[in-house]
Amino acid sequence: MGLPVCLLVIIVLLSVSKLSKTIGEKKLFQNLDFAISEEEKIAIVGVNGAGKSTFLRALLGKEEVDSGQIIRNNALKISILEQNPIYEPEETILDHIYKGDNKLVKLIRDYELACENLGSGLAEAEEKYTRLSQEMDRLSAWDYETQVKSILKELGVTQLERKMSTLSGGMLKKVELAKALIDESNLLVLDEPTNHLDVKSIIWLEEYLVSIKKAIILITHDRYFLDRVVHKILEMDKGNYFVYTGNYSEYLERKIAREETLQKQEDKARQFLKQEIKWLKRQPKARTTKQKARIDRATNLQNREKPPEQKELELSVASKRQGKTILELHNIQKSFSSKTLIKDFSYHFKAKERLGIIGDNGVGKSTLLNIMAGGLQPDSGYTKPGINTKIGYFDQNNRELPLDRNVLDYIKDVAGEMIEVDKGEKISASKMLERFLFDGKLQYTPIGKLSGGEKRRLYLVQILMTGPNFLILDEPTNDLDIQTLSILESFLDEFPGTVVTVSHDRYFMDRVAESLIVFRNEGNLDLYVGTFSNFMEEEEMRKWEGEQIPTAVETPKMQNNVSKPSKKVMKLELEISELEAKKSDLEIKISQTGSNLEKLSKLTEEISQLESEILYKMSEWEKLHSE
Repeated sequence: MGLPVCLLVIIVLLSVSKLSKTIGEKKLFQNLDFAISEEEKIAIVGVNGAGKSTFLRALLGKEEVDSGQIIRNNALKISILEQNPIYEPEETILDHIYKGDNKLVKLIRDYELACENLGSGLAEAEEKYTRLSQEMDRLSAWDYETQVKSILKELGVTQLERKMSTLSGGMLKKVELAKALIDESNLLVLDEPTNHLDVKSIIWLEEYLVSIKKAIILITHDRYFLDRVVHKILEMDKGNYFVYTGNYSEYLERKIAREETLQKQEDKARQFLKQEIKWLKRQPKARTTKQKARIDRATNLQNREKPPEQKELELSVASKRQGKTILELHNIQKSFSSKTLIKDFSYHFKAKERLGIIGDNGVGKSTLLNIMAGGLQPDSGYTKPGINTKIGYFDQNNRELPLDRNVLDYIKDVAGEMIEVDKGEKISASKMLERFLFDGKLQYTPIGKLSGGEKRRLYLVQILMTGPNFLILDEPTNDLDIQTLSILESFLDEFPGTVVTVSHDRYFMDRVAESLIVFRNEGNLDLYVGTFSNFMEEEEMRKWEGEQIPTAVETPKMQNNVSKPSKKVMKLELEISELEAKKSDLEIKISQTGSNLEKLSKLTEEISQLESEILYKMSEWEKLHSE
């Protein structure tokens, strides 16, 4: 007898067949087939307005579709993080987080309330606490309770007695995320989970999602997050869809290969069609069956469905030349209530400087940007902008967008009928909007009917059309799609003015910022020269050298037996990380190069050299680990 064969049973939690949805004249998706199995981690990508959030809502039964079928496994249990949380204003954080049918969650909620009431000194409060403690023992709920507390701590959700109506937008998002992670489920649906999180929370969430045995569907613009967490990507593009196996880096490689193959096929079809047309002109009266078949084939080829034309977002606007003085901050001091956010801070900006500002949520980053932009006065000290300095402030709120005005009329109001672009060229407001992927139909759409990402992109258009030479970007990556972010990064590379950025998007910061202002404790600010990833690596090295186990990248499992790596190992890891970041940047440049063979060849050669360096340093790293 042969050995018994072990069959791996893959349980499909949710599947869709031939799903289609059109809004107005816009086709979002058509005949979409999709499935997610247990423990599978999938991302949905596409430009703003492609239908990503609509598709998620359809999966959850919150959006009607035109046709198709959605099949849900009876064992399916979904927990959801939505962009706009629904809550009762008067309920507390504790009530909101522990709301649900999960028996353990209800028990832990009652136990937490009993702990809070212990201080009353009432006998019945102690009795209730004792009874619930025994119930926690009986159901072995302590591990789950520890996990819940760990999630709340890592996300910075404290003071659980606060009412939901008193929370900021960022804290609401954190509370809703904690609720989604705590809920008993086998499928997590996360719409932009990294928005409003600081970097430590993002890294923790990344590690947490990698470690859990749940299926995940997510939408995010955070490319490092995508690279680390997912192993399948569903791309939505102009009503079509494509499924790629692998993380974000592998998706980019396979997308390029697919588009190159399509282009080769299209080139062959065009060449063949040219030959057939020549033949048809030579044989106008051909009537044999064989000749008629050839005519039919040529006709079909002419009527073929061609690959969709890839319109690239083009950022090109005129900006005023900077003078000798750009912007100076002199001994800036700012406090709110008894909390000092900025203490005695001075800084002189340089022409074409690329500066990032980092720190935990609530430390004062947006306050500093407001002072720079002149929208907020410091308590003491002063700002001195240059005579030629024109500031463009891209804040988090899209506050200047009139929702009842259509896109084209709004841009005409802001910038006029004709707009100056690079090298003195002028184009119409309509043509400028087309460069930013607002086609004719969208231009006559009321702003209130745009998707969240489209509003952000329009707000960016409005800022750039004013011709700034000093750009202040406050969380620019929130709600922008990856394609728009990639083009924005390339634009900022060439932008002739100064750029100051606050962002929790590690990839964006690595691309844009060459030095950092770091918010420390009690309003103290430091200057760091280098990229964001370099800063994070050095912060971790300092923790190791101080005999501290790092917590920022700690996995949800306890790390009791961690051995401290040598400085050589840490140095090699830092160098490998930098080389891989350079390689990633070059790969993205290749995807944006197009048909420039000379440039492609040069970039390919650079990547090959980097890969050799990485392999060498990896072998050195392995040797040190084996010693």
